[in-house]
Amino acid sequence: MKYLKLVVILILYGLFSQSSPIIAEKKANIIIKYNQNVETMAMQKDKAFKLDVLSVPESEKDEWIDKLNDNPDVQYVESDQTAHLLSSKTNDPFYESQSLLFDQINVTKAWETYRPLDTVVVGVVDSGIDLNHPDLQTAIVGGKNFIHEGEPPLDHDGHGTHVAGLIGAATNNSVGVSSIGKNVKLMPIKVFEGNTTSMSTVIKGIEYAVDQGVDVINLSLGSYSNMKSLEDVVQYASSKGVIVVGASGNDNDDMVVFPAVYPNVLGVGSVDTSTLKKAEFSNFGPSVDVVAPGTDVLSTGIGRYINMEGTSMSTGIVSSIAAMIKQQAPYLTGHQVMKIIEDTSQTTDENYSLGKGLVNADAALKYIHTKNRLAGANSVSTSVEISKEGWRKLDEKELAINNQKLSGKFVILASGDTFADSLAASPLASYLDSPILLVKQSRISEKVLSEIKRLGADHIVIVGGEEALSGNVEKELRGLEVSSHRLFGETRYETNLAINKTIPFNTNKAFIVSGEDYPDALSIASYSGVLKYPIIFTKKDSLAASLKQYIRTEEITKVYVIGGEAVISKTVENTLPSPYRISGEDRYSTNKAIQDVFGKQFNSPYLFYATGENYPDALTAGPLASRLKSPVLLVGSAKADFEWSTKLFSDKKGYFILGGEDVIPSPMAWKIDRLNTN
Repeated sequence: MKYLKLVVILILYGLFSQSSPIIAEKKANIIIKYNQNVETMAMQKDKAFKLDVLSVPESEKDEWIDKLNDNPDVQYVESDQTAHLLSSKTNDPFYESQSLLFDQINVTKAWETYRPLDTVVVGVVDSGIDLNHPDLQTAIVGGKNFIHEGEPPLDHDGHGTHVAGLIGAATNNSVGVSSIGKNVKLMPIKVFEGNTTSMSTVIKGIEYAVDQGVDVINLSLGSYSNMKSLEDVVQYASSKGVIVVGASGNDNDDMVVFPAVYPNVLGVGSVDTSTLKKAEFSNFGPSVDVVAPGTDVLSTGIGRYINMEGTSMSTGIVSSIAAMIKQQAPYLTGHQVMKIIEDTSQTTDENYSLGKGLVNADAALKYIHTKNRLAGANSVSTSVEISKEGWRKLDEKELAINNQKLSGKFVILASGDTFADSLAASPLASYLDSPILLVKQSRISEKVLSEIKRLGADHIVIVGGEEALSGNVEKELRGLEVSSHRLFGETRYETNLAINKTIPFNTNKAFIVSGEDYPDALSIASYSGVLKYPIIFTKKDSLAASLKQYIRTEEITKVYVIGGEAVISKTVENTLPSPYRISGEDRYSTNKAIQDVFGKQFNSPYLFYATGENYPDALTAGPLASRLKSPVLLVGSAKADFEWSTKLFSDKKGYFILGGEDVIPSPMAWKIDRLNTN
């Protein structure tokens, strides 16, 4: 700090014609933020967050602020403020169980699937910690005392120790209390001695925590006075990926204290632990993000265990959940962890504005694996989940099959074992605005049967011959009040032709794709439905005569060849009218090339991400993507670069992950999330 004070002296020298006499009067702190180009910053080159605190006589404070604001080397100056610890101190009789609190926010359920994968450190910016407490001493790492420099960050008040116990008291150690997160590390950062401190000291503590590399900062403190320097240091923490959790205040007011107000802080209010109604003391209002139990909260005290209440306690609880999530999924950013906690909270006490509501530890852990994911236990179940997402009900449609005119609501059944017939069904599903439900091993699952009933289907279109879907499928449908109709040919190419002839296309354009492999057909399927162009399957080196005849009969004058010459040869291309090839070095770059050509034509509201290593999940999503005028983007384990997709589709509303973690693992899914939410 001696260099920082020298910087201030150098900058201020000459601002006043005469120095003030030394008088014994109350001092005031002024916080100074320098411009980045100040030469004297060279002395601070190792200091990432560049501000300093100057102590001046109280009577001269305003004069100093005015003069400093006129200095071109100073970005801004502001008066220091007072921060307060935010708890209602109560020493109730020892509370023997935490089970009610844990049950209210589903902690014990969360523990069933909780498997910490990484070490997480929480910076407890508070009154220090009882460093010798048997429930805390093994968790403590580092720390600093900003009240008495050079001394250990020892708690003499009890507030910081109580909050620390909620965040990281040792669990399953046969001693004292449990915390929600297990094996969480605690960094005690002492900025209080008593109930108040200067906000500049808090700012130093936050900066220190960030520079020490903590994952979470708990701020069970606050002030009703906003300070630019406080907002800046919180932004600094956020920019480093730190999760900042702050208390909303204990004045039963619709105003929330700073820093909990800031968008980069997860602002926490309190509910009564028993009733889950707003705690009598808790602040509320639009700046509260979530709430947690805050009354009769048992935790560690100085050399003992005590009950306390306040938004401070609720904040410690939420910080522990944040640490648990980060332990379970270290690949998550700070913003993602905060969003998970918010998105999985549940509305409580609708009489007050309490943000997203009561935190839910179990739902938060599950959400790591389910956010925006359309998936079931297998491809059949996934097809049902996609159907539920896309169709609340079916519309009446008309279709002629085998010279029989049908009218009503349609559902398509396709094989989940063979791709060709199933992929050919995508344009038909788009035309009928119907889902594709998969059948494995020629038996219809109970989930599929239930989905057909939910949709109220009148007609089932079975795609493919009995080699793809046996006659047993039709037998199982007899128990439903539906009629079944089969579309097929002797080969996959003839099945493709039979489907195309059933759809009344009104276009002179078509897509041609490989009938021997699936990726390119997946990539183009949604655009086929949007543009109402038929998809024609071909072998690599020859196009069937019946398909050539179809092209002539339908007066198709332009064909888009999807894929490189490794899948559709130049020989086939030369037989097509006005061919235009769209391809890349592999299936992923071909998928990108397709989006470059067709994606720009639509204001695509959603992006669908599917594995490029298998077909069923993307197959059944094709009609839904078509319905939403959205693309299906292929991803693979070695192809995790999706920046191009978010730049191309910059006006999107959201995204979906197709399939379970076996096809798109959670780290990849959350990388997709980062690209689509930043």
